[in-house]
Amino acid sequence: MTTPSLNNKLKSYSALAGSIALISTQADAQIIYTDVNPDSTTTLGGSYYNLDLDNGGVFDFAFNLNIGTSSSYTSNQVAVTPAGSNGVAGDTIGAYVYPFAFNSGDTIKSTLQFNFGSSQSMASYFGSGSSYGNFLGQTDKYIGLQFYIGSQLHYGWARFDIDATASLFTIKDYAYNSVPNAYILAGEMPVGISENALMNNASIYSSDNNIVIQFTTNELIQADVRITNALGQEVYVGSIADKETSIDMKKEKTGIYFVTISQESIVYTKKVYIH
Repeated sequence: MTTPSLNNKLKSYSALAGSIALISTQADAQIIYTDVNPDSTTTLGGSYYNLDLDNGGVFDFAFNLNIGTSSSYTSNQVAVTPAGSNGVAGDTIGAYVYPFAFNSGDTIKSTLQFNFGSSQSMASYFGSGSSYGNFLGQTDKYIGLQFYIGSQLHYGWARFDIDATASLFTIKDYAYNSVPNAYILAGEMPVGISENALMNNASIYSSDNNIVIQFTTNELIQADVRITNALGQEVYVGSIADKETSIDMKKEKTGIYFVTISQESIVYTKKVYIH
């Protein structure tokens, strides 16, 4: 089964609207966590999810869905291709590479085998009855990732569901350890953060060239708000005055903006698109 080059995959990137990053700024917290909210499900053959693990503006891994049908059988595959010198934890059988499907709490570290080739098969399904890959028909399994930030090596994970016929995949969240060469546990989040900690109490979205911030609790009133554009330039600084705050963005250009809510030791960031 052939796949396009990684360059083509990166060109086919579609923005992940709704990504939420949760970062603990406590001195002892080193895990940088991003929740994909809502979860991103890929069902169209030939589509790609390009993962920027550290949200630094460069794609680190490309996940693609290949769906092939003929009069005699179906041939589907979910595969991952690391960019540059990045790697995926997995096993090799002959010429084929199969990423490990980690359980929550498993350790992702340097002693694992990391593979660097293209189209590593997370899940392959053939209508003739053959199937391969550790992620096939699995829910809430973690892929182990090794990637570079500049010249420094880091370890991370991403959580996936893949159906029993490899005809769709869903990515739910991802994280990495900001300490170079330090291990990370599959599913590990920052100290004091749970998946439901802030995102269940917050709604951030664009409406009529405004950014609207809504909370269901008074505890987040007076939290700091900072908005930056895709170039990292600060366009707004303020604070939450009520459960619903509307920020006028009419003077800003169309594009992606990052809304950051800060309260004590926790920073909450959401990507918003202004039309």
